[in-house]
Amino acid sequence: MAMRSFLEDRVERRLTKPLLHCEGEVVSYEEFDRRVNRAARGFWELGVRKGDKVSLLLPNVPEFLYAWFGLAKIGSVMVPVNTGFKPSEASYVVRHSDSVGMVVSGDHLTAAQSIREECPAVQWVVCTEGGEGALDYGRLCREMPEGAPAVDVADDDLVQIIYTSGTTGFPKGVMHVHRDMAMTGEAFTLCAGLSSDDRVMVILPLFHANAQYYSVMGALAAEASLVLIRRFSAGAFWEQTVQYGVTEFNFVGAVGRILCRRPLEEFRSDHRIRTAYGALVTPDVYEHFTKRFGIANVIDGYGLTEVPRVSQNPIGGTIKMRSMGLPARHPDPAVKFAEVKIVDEDSREVPPGEKGELIIRSPVMMKGYYKDEEKTREAIRNDWFYSGDYAYRDTDGYLFFVDRKKDIIRRKGENISATEIESAINGSDKVLEAAVIAVPSELGEDEILASVVLKTGAKMTPEEVIDQCQERLASFKIPRYVQFRESLPKTSTERTAKFILKAEERLIALSHDMAGYKQKLHL
Repeated sequence: MAMRSFLEDRVERRLTKPLLHCEGEVVSYEEFDRRVNRAARGFWELGVRKGDKVSLLLPNVPEFLYAWFGLAKIGSVMVPVNTGFKPSEASYVVRHSDSVGMVVSGDHLTAAQSIREECPAVQWVVCTEGGEGALDYGRLCREMPEGAPAVDVADDDLVQIIYTSGTTGFPKGVMHVHRDMAMTGEAFTLCAGLSSDDRVMVILPLFHANAQYYSVMGALAAEASLVLIRRFSAGAFWEQTVQYGVTEFNFVGAVGRILCRRPLEEFRSDHRIRTAYGALVTPDVYEHFTKRFGIANVIDGYGLTEVPRVSQNPIGGTIKMRSMGLPARHPDPAVKFAEVKIVDEDSREVPPGEKGELIIRSPVMMKGYYKDEEKTREAIRNDWFYSGDYAYRDTDGYLFFVDRKKDIIRRKGENISATEIESAINGSDKVLEAAVIAVPSELGEDEILASVVLKTGAKMTPEEVIDQCQERLASFKIPRYVQFRESLPKTSTERTAKFILKAEERLIALSHDMAGYKQKLHL
């Protein structure tokens, strides 16, 4: 389960088979491993040793993969950095992780040089395009012997610290070991039905767990091929899928909605895509993908940076809309994989249909949060990871997401799901997306504010938003404040950054107070 043997075993069986397609270049399994070994030797010559951390500030380029696996081969630890971070945000990750070096692209070299000044532990910067004050990645690797240094690496050695997206504040460093990556990749082959004939397209950023654990490790586990896209382009998407013969890709909610809104003439009916894996796939996106796009398997799944591969709707089985599906399994039936429970505030399991916190026990659970024992103890209790997500289970064992625990609004003695209100508002054909948050109330507890983004050219009044909610929700769930915005603040993975909304000054003052209108409606 160490990544070195995980890769080399597959290289031995698939020497000449294409492993990587990227911008016209085709790299075989054998050549991929050769480049990984040169990267490993290059890091070794720079003084990187087992346990040392190295930050990667790179877009979706082959060098990310070579550096990642090269570090893994010598027992070093990759720290992927969000390429959308501002220098101060990236500096926090590099400094907090104790990285001894950085590998960056030319676009991030200036930022890397300023980060280095703030992070005394950083001894060097390697740039894929070279540049002043940096080592040239290409020259460094070309001058290295082909064989990777011999280092004893175990499957429970640390391989990565991946930082959460920071939707609630400073990111936390999630520690994973070699075994986590290997087993998650193997489990994803079962989830997506991958085989060696597949071509998996990576459109999500490589610094994100989804692209790493599912796309890259899944393709390797299946001895399949990867198609690496530097940056997702909805306009080029279908042309790229046909050009590269793509059979599987992963997406997040925003990507699915964007593809559904694109002009019909961009669609290529001669694509070969068989499976698309997403999260919280809405019924309209599911119908669009299956009927208009002709994708046979549209899989809705659930996983966390801390515990990847938790659940999914099964290929070839019953698909339940808006469900996270059934607990994930491993191809080896002897392996006990994801176990889940829905529990109350006292950690007692609740019956089917009753809402509670989702907790998980899995062999691919994180080792803990880096340099944060308190948060680790809060999250992992008696070998179970407390997700902070509210969910319920139906009588067939399917899981249904309710809301993030931190997004539950307490109003008039009732717990209210922000997601439920957002779904009600999004039901209007005029609304592109909505975000609902709790704001202070004069009477204590919470009031509800809805931030609404309209579709291009659409017009809507605050009263119409309230009417939309009234048709679908109990009176205590109706927002008091309505705010129209051009866009919602997002994290790099296209999640709404509600902590930014909550931190905005004059948020209520800029919104429509609908208390009078609600009184008119006797709410």
